[in-house]
Amino acid sequence: MTAPLSPRRSSPPRGLRPGFVLAIALCLLALPPYFYLAPLVDGVEAAAARRAARLAQLAATRALLAQQDDLARRAAQVDQALGVHTLLRTGVDAAAVQADAEGDVRGALRQAGVTINTLTARPDAGQGTYRRIHLAVSAQGDAVTVANALAALDGVRPRLLVRSARLRTDAPEPVVPGPGFGRAARGSAAGEANSVTLDIEIDAYADLAGP
Repeated sequence: MTAPLSPRRSSPPRGLRPGFVLAIALCLLALPPYFYLAPLVDGVEAAAARRAARLAQLAATRALLAQQDDLARRAAQVDQALGVHTLLRTGVDAAAVQADAEGDVRGALRQAGVTINTLTARPDAGQGTYRRIHLAVSAQGDAVTVANALAALDGVRPRLLVRSARLRTDAPEPVVPGPGFGRAARGSAAGEANSVTLDIEIDAYADLAGP
């Protein structure tokens, strides 16, 4: 008779190899730095960019402060040349300012040596205490006196703003010399040929609230 077979004992399950376990542990330990390292690098780069921008602004500010005295001097020169205090005329009313502006225009043109043909002035309606006085002038002279007239108007203070200036030269009518008057007639025609008419549009500004 055949002896009964004894049942085989099942071998216990093999455990995980230590090397595999170590690799898994290292991977698990490496995952957290991967998640927070990238944002950390981005933050550091952004902070470095902000610092570089601030350093550039600081350098520009230092350069500007180094030029402060020169800029202040230039600003004072511009303000003195074109400031409001050199433009606005003061008076009790618009009529007084208009008369003052007319007097300055007449004085400048007469000093230049031109003859004033017409001078008209009118105040424009304004808001608040500010007014504009518009002047239209027609004067006559030669080329030199007309150029002097424009320079004289530019030197008036408070300033007069010349809006437009036109020059007209009227050609004289031909003169037929008569007996005994030919030389005098020709001399008169030559003198008239040098005559120049200057038409100017000028604005003056008033501050009726000024002292």
